[in-house]
Amino acid sequence: MTTTQHRNSVPTAGATQADTLAAMQILLAAGIPVLLWGDPGTGKTHTIEAFARQAGWRTVSVIASIHDPTDFAGLPMRTAEGVVFEPPAWARRTAGCDGASLVFFDEVNTATPATQNALMRVVLEGRVGDLELGDSVRFAAAANPPSQNSAAWDLSAPLANRFAHLSWPVSFEDWKAGYLGGWPDPDPLDIDPGAIDPYTNEMVRLLQTSFLATRPALVCEVPDNGAELRGWPSPRSWERLADCMSIADTADVSGEVRLLVASALVGEGAAAEYLAYLRNLDLPDPKDLLTYPAKFGELQRTDQQLAALDAVVAAAAADPKSWSDAFRVCIVAAGCGAPDVAASAAMRLAEIKPTSVKLPAGHEVFAQILTDAGLLEDPDT
Repeated sequence: MTTTQHRNSVPTAGATQADTLAAMQILLAAGIPVLLWGDPGTGKTHTIEAFARQAGWRTVSVIASIHDPTDFAGLPMRTAEGVVFEPPAWARRTAGCDGASLVFFDEVNTATPATQNALMRVVLEGRVGDLELGDSVRFAAAANPPSQNSAAWDLSAPLANRFAHLSWPVSFEDWKAGYLGGWPDPDPLDIDPGAIDPYTNEMVRLLQTSFLATRPALVCEVPDNGAELRGWPSPRSWERLADCMSIADTADVSGEVRLLVASALVGEGAAAEYLAYLRNLDLPDPKDLLTYPAKFGELQRTDQQLAALDAVVAAAAADPKSWSDAFRVCIVAAGCGAPDVAASAAMRLAEIKPTSVKLPAGHEVFAQILTDAGLLEDPDT
């Protein structure tokens, strides 16, 4: 096994079916297509259909392996207006649904490479031929590991990167509970993506950027040829992870679920590094820093100082009333041996200063920055 193969594997040890279902709900809530991997006969299809039913979504199932490329790219038809790509019946049914729906592609990795290529546009853009399925449509798929199916094709890197990859764990305890007590529908998480405040999403993105600044090679790391393709780091997968982590913060899910979500998108190795970085930052609550700026002096590491100042800048951007408090933190930071990182944060704050807010005492330490921003008169003029 190569390093990249190990790095992009999907964790199963320790994850329960409940954890995996929670991760799947977060990913689908963010509008990200989910590919559930598991051995034949373990209930993948039943689980996805039960989840959709519990969520109140109509399910449209498509067995990918018995379709050809035109079933996803559309059948070219000559008309008076020119060539159009006519969508198949399953796509017309989906587009005609009232409310949310889930399109489920089963046996996706036994579809031919040409069919898989046609499927890419469907899961990325929500279009089949010339038909747009609509924003209320979500996508999920299921596949057996290649070791369990000699007819399986390797997923191409572009198609693999369009899905979030989860492994379906099977344990005796999960099986016994369902076998003896009946297979219950999944318990839904309390998820409302529309309720995520801008500050939460901005903070997730700032911390993600801070991490990748320390590991720039992880911005994009395409797996080696021959590796079994699952989640891997790319600009697309990092952006999707930011949206999912914002939802995870709002839903207050466990660390195991967060690891599953991150691994599903950027691979296990990158996910583990990223989450360890967040734990090791040990940052104070930005609201505490805004109330007690002197607490900034307790931060000794440069990465902590950078992340903390990113947090207060994000807070000021989300709530202009906190602008003066955020600038006071920068003033304290400049006096605590972190003038460079403080100046960078002060510069960003100067760009978003509300016109009605006065500069706090001590602002002179950033006189040049404020002058360049037009917030102070240039003493030399």
